Amino acid sequence: MGISADSHWSHKAFADREGFDFPLLSDWFGNVGRLFGVWSEEKQREMRTAYVIDSAGVIAYKRSYPDDQVPDIEQAVDVLRKLQEREEKLAG
Repeated sequence: MGISADSHWSHKAFADREGFDFPLLSDWFGNVGRLFGVWSEEKQREMRTAYVIDSAGVIAYKRSYPDDQVPDIEQAVDVLRKLQEREEKLAG
């Protein structure tokens, strides 16, 4: 599952482009961002942080980005693909 403050339309476009078939949820009001400590009360939005959490609940990847930098999510996508391959092998 993926979660971000982006809209569900943005999530759909991203999932379609990357070929992901897992749910992407919109944290529009920042509730999850607050739980993970990446919500900025001053800016009233989440700080740019990418997490990948595996099916056991272990953080497999975390990276924060400055506000003026567009996140390069390729590293997170690589981790997601590796986790997906691992899950498929275990299920296979």
